[in-house]
Amino acid sequence: MYQRGGIIWSPASGAQTSGGGIRSAWAGSGFENGRFGYPITDVICGQPASGCLQQFQGGVIYWSPETGAHGVIGGIRSLYDSLGGPAGGYLGYPLDSEVCGLSGGGCYQPFQAGLIFWSSVTGAQPVRGGMRAKYQQMGWHLSYLGYPASPEKCINGECAQAFQGGYLTWTPAASLDYRNSECTRLNDGGVKYSSGNASHVTLVYTAAYGQSYAGVAYCKRVAGMYVTEWTTNGFVGASGFKPPGVPSGPTRYNYSPTGSFSVTEAFGLGNPGTALPYRTLNPGSRWGGNPWTSTYNTYFESSSWVGYDENMWYFATRRQHDYRQGAVINYNRPPDSPIIQDAGFAIFLHENKVPTAGCISLDDWAVVDFLQKSTSGDRIIMGVAADIFR
Repeated sequence: MYQRGGIIWSPASGAQTSGGGIRSAWAGSGFENGRFGYPITDVICGQPASGCLQQFQGGVIYWSPETGAHGVIGGIRSLYDSLGGPAGGYLGYPLDSEVCGLSGGGCYQPFQAGLIFWSSVTGAQPVRGGMRAKYQQMGWHLSYLGYPASPEKCINGECAQAFQGGYLTWTPAASLDYRNSECTRLNDGGVKYSSGNASHVTLVYTAAYGQSYAGVAYCKRVAGMYVTEWTTNGFVGASGFKPPGVPSGPTRYNYSPTGSFSVTEAFGLGNPGTALPYRTLNPGSRWGGNPWTSTYNTYFESSSWVGYDENMWYFATRRQHDYRQGAVINYNRPPDSPIIQDAGFAIFLHENKVPTAGCISLDDWAVVDFLQKSTSGDRIIMGVAADIFR
């Protein structure tokens, strides 16, 4: 021992000096008999903000005039190192030692600019900034979010971070939380069809063939991750879905197609505020349903109502108001594919939530909200759950 510290030697670590605030923190952990073991370097100063560090067999103790001396060990240390520590990272110096004994055996450690949480399920993950403030407001890991499951990801001024039970997002306007739903599968490879990086993806699925009652999840893309705008239920064709790759066929058979389809236009009796190109219907509005005609599966106008053509004005203005608001699903039509005669037509998303002739029907509020938030190129992925989810 010396007046200002000591020299510690072991066969594995050699002789290293020990002193100051770092030595005090080491002493508080039990010296060489604690989690840190023996020092393997001398105290190294000249760190950012006039800080110092010393490496030990089991971790690192950092010291700065502002924060004092605190150790970083285990999985939290590994992540802290990978983020650049105090020299190259955004977290700064540790403010305290790690705190363990949390629910599920978890731990956390506070730093100047954030926290690192660790659990055996999620590993070590950082939380900072607006995400941290929202996470704290919700009750940290004790909320439905649980532990963070990934670092935050930021693109073009918006950020998203995954947690065990949902997501947090941040924009300059607000920090928001979202529960997990089927939308989560778009982020982890659990959907068989591509999202096409669409701004919104709507997942529509039934439990089995021959069923028309469907679950619906409306998913929004934030910083490359899909979060849940809302979930609801609705109906598809009264006969259910056709298998993947099988045409839905004429609407009189009441089948819906399976697949991923874009949405590029909307229609109805008055634009509810959609960014989609919007067609206001009139008494001559028709949708071609007669195969081997030039109008098959396209919009056109006529004073007559012939064969299998759909009178869109009738369906918009009758009491059930199916087409008062709706969107065209690009099944069997450009830009998704060329039109194949008699393969199916008039596949829409519309109001009047009852089993359909092949369309998706939702509550009025859901259709309006869908239109108000959709942009051209958004996608609808639809089918029996076993056909669209892994």
